[in-house]
Amino acid sequence: MSDGYWHPTEELVEKISHRFSATIYVLRKRGYIFEDRRIEGQRREWRLVVESQVTA
Repeated sequence: MSDGYWHPTEELVEKISHRFSATIYVLRKRGYIFEDRRIEGQRREWRLVVESQVTA
């Protein structure tokens, strides 16, 4: 997602896992900022807006 482009939920489920929302939750806690938008019906797309500046 670091390319800044929109990625559909289906793609994220395929590449990350069916629990990609849990992954996004953890990354948000670490300072990453994501946007999501509804594209049709219940379908959504996601993109990374800001990468974390925190170094662990």
